Amino acid sequence: MNKPDFLQDNNVVAWLILGYLCSYPDAKDTAEGIERWWLRGEGIDAATNVVRGSLAYLVKREWLTATEGSAGRTLYGLNQNRQYALRQFLQSQSSFH
Repeated sequence: MNKPDFLQDNNVVAWLILGYLCSYPDAKDTAEGIERWWLRGEGIDAATNVVRGSLAYLVKREWLTATEGSAGRTLYGLNQNRQYALRQFLQSQSSFH
């Protein structure tokens, strides 16, 4: 059985976010900033609810951290304790393609 489109979109956006953080491991931004600068800046147009769902998934999986920023806005960034594991994981996945 196929996953609903929302879950498939979440997976793609989650991969894109992780890929961005692999290149820029110190980057941090709000959901809106990630949508605008990290994704749209690379030519990826993702719905806000998909970006937020992907961020929630990545935080739950402990790939990202979510910290309270100024004005009560959540900042997302790479969980630095998992940076090496992320690189290894992404390299192992890309070898299958």
